[in-house]
Amino acid sequence: MLNLLTAILFLFGTITPSAAQAGSLLDIGQINRVAISGEASRIEFATSNTEPYQARIISTRSGWFSGWSSSWFSNECATRTTMEIRDQTLLIHVVNAPFLSLSDCEVSIRANLPANASINIEQAALSARLTGEYGNVFVKGHAADFSLDGHASNVDISGDAVRSDLRFAHISNTETIRLDSHALDASFTFGGDVPINYTVDAKASFIDSKRDSTPGAKPSIVIKSNYARVTIR
Repeated sequence: MLNLLTAILFLFGTITPSAAQAGSLLDIGQINRVAISGEASRIEFATSNTEPYQARIISTRSGWFSGWSSSWFSNECATRTTMEIRDQTLLIHVVNAPFLSLSDCEVSIRANLPANASINIEQAALSARLTGEYGNVFVKGHAADFSLDGHASNVDISGDAVRSDLRFAHISNTETIRLDSHALDASFTFGGDVPINYTVDAKASFIDSKRDSTPGAKPSIVIKSNYARVTIR
């Protein structure tokens, strides 16, 4: 029935391609921490010193009706996600589209942050891509897909299902990394001959590492999971 309705609307020219709705743009040059809560989102952070320090919320139509917006159903792809600065912390609360809307509105958060800002993300589901220099990074979600290309002082990721890819551009020999998940797919890249200390506590695991674990060394990696696949380079 839905396919027939879509065909009829197309033939009579009453549907047109939808466009993404741009959200707020905020100056964040004075912040040192980001805290994200709420529902699902895609997160893209960088710490470039040649670009403006700004944060932006983008809402993009997705789902089974995402390709078209109908004059019969005039709901826009809007989001009630909020963003504010309080005590040098960028606070973002993600709210997705109503359950009964014709298509979902995927929320994306894009920001260029001052270097060494700390990140705290607690969401039901998330996909986060961080490039650059960060302080402490804490991530918690039922489903989390996380990558870091650069450096973080400490990383703590937990969730029911976690995929992480941590690529360190340099090491300060003080880093602590903790991953805690029911099902985990994790990869680490440190480069050079940096000594690392790692432990894996899992019911079933596959560890692919060309590095020996050096007790007491930093970076220190602690992994706890029922099922884990870990690659260390």
